[in-house]
Amino acid sequence: MQFKKQITNSLLFSFATLITSIIIPIIPCRIAPGLPKPIYKWALCSLDPDKVVSINSIQEFFGYTTSLTESYFITILIAFTVAMIFFQLTTKKQKNKEK
Repeated sequence: MQFKKQITNSLLFSFATLITSIIIPIIPCRIAPGLPKPIYKWALCSLDPDKVVSINSIQEFFGYTTSLTESYFITILIAFTVAMIFFQLTTKKQKNKEK
């Protein structure tokens, strides 16, 4: 597979993952009540901006950020990286079979 085609397919996969994460809760997040020393629980969350989190709770996407914009970029970056690695591994296997 050509490198340009791998990048194109990886970009399509990452944007499809982003759209899916807006519709279906597939993003790991930590949720805790808004207390001074919160105890977090892991759950799967959606990146839908219309779903407002309660004012009295904290929601950290990927256990890292509370910002939706940063979560979008992290989702795209992780999905792109996973797709590129997958395409690199499958391409190497096909090249080895041809030789």
